[in-house]
Amino acid sequence: MATRRNSSDKQRQVFQRVLQLSMGLFALVYIALGYFVIKLKWLMVPLSDNLAYAMGALLIVYGIFRAYRAYLAIRDTMNN
Repeated sequence: MATRRNSSDKQRQVFQRVLQLSMGLFALVYIALGYFVIKLKWLMVPLSDNLAYAMGALLIVYGIFRAYRAYLAIRDTMNN
């Protein structure tokens, strides 16, 4: 019974680690997407300068928020 619980805990830890890494990866994707929207002024359709800057900045801020949330999740897992 104890080995089954240890196996389940290990599977949970692996899943949490993969989830945390994917959170960090998607944060980088949002930041990169924001940069490219500002640089190329394109997001499925051509964008005006003002709209490109606004959308790009919004994506970058959201990416930073996601990175912060990933950092908190990793920090909490390390403390437990």
